[in-house]
Amino acid sequence: MPQQIAMEGDDVIPKELQGNGWFSVLKRRQESRAKSHAARQSGTQRGATATPNATLRRVAAASRLPAMPRSHNRVIVRPGDGLNVQACSPHRILAALTMAAQLAPSVTEEDIICPNSMQNFFVVSTPSATNAAAYSRVTEIILTDQRHPVTAYLSPAGITSRGVIRGVDTDFDDAALNRMLIQPRNSSLLGARRTKNTETVILIFNGLKVPNYVYCGQVIYRCTLYKRQIDTCRTCGQVGHRQDVCPTPSTKVCDHCGHLPTDNPHVCNQPACALCGEAHRTGDRECRHRYWCAVVVSAVADESKPSSKHPPQHPARFLPRPPNRKDLL
Repeated sequence: MPQQIAMEGDDVIPKELQGNGWFSVLKRRQESRAKSHAARQSGTQRGATATPNATLRRVAAASRLPAMPRSHNRVIVRPGDGLNVQACSPHRILAALTMAAQLAPSVTEEDIICPNSMQNFFVVSTPSATNAAAYSRVTEIILTDQRHPVTAYLSPAGITSRGVIRGVDTDFDDAALNRMLIQPRNSSLLGARRTKNTETVILIFNGLKVPNYVYCGQVIYRCTLYKRQIDTCRTCGQVGHRQDVCPTPSTKVCDHCGHLPTDNPHVCNQPACALCGEAHRTGDRECRHRYWCAVVVSAVADESKPSSKHPPQHPARFLPRPPNRKDLL
């Protein structure tokens, strides 16, 4: 007895299901499933390079810190010498930091420490300006009877924006730069910091406006918008932390292909960027996804409510995509 298939509408017998139209639909569905399976297999073999968007989302989510009091002073502490923040107890880190800063436990009761395991540094939040200044002067801490060098600096709280000036003489240290830059003609400037030993200086402004020109003493410099790069490590090849805070400095990847040498002598393989998936090293200068683009996100006013003359300012959010002309205006 031929089998009947129940459907809503007319009856369909198995003979009618063997038409050319059904075969075409079945063939396309099988091809689609085969392509999806091949894509999953390729993603399994290549790892993060096959899904760059997933890598960006993972780094962005893991780098996000919890909300801290806005009235507090924040100090960024970057450890060196291969210290892994994730493997250390935050209580021991805070105890070592307060000891190095020569602060009594009674004056640090309101201080907060928050480790950032992805970027391998920790943030100290304190309501005391004296404590913040003491933390920022620390150059090394002692953990388990071992000395570790650290780099500590103050981070401005509130709504701020960053700019960059280039070509500044390297003879001026950060203290001299702040004396020359913080003046009435640069009314919104909060501070300046040189990038390593280069002629590039990063400026921090109050609010969301970055001026086109700034005065450094009697010299005027062109100021451009600071574009934050996604942290990539040239030592271990991982995405999320910088090279100076690498927790595994003994794991050195090849400078040309970015792969871990497994043979001697090493034969370079084709590089694959974990940010865009193209054939170059992760975070290379030609990578079009190596920037977090600062985009000001404005709130949409409700039409039923009267508009305010002074709308609230919203901080800039960093989005993982290449910058365009509209973002820089």
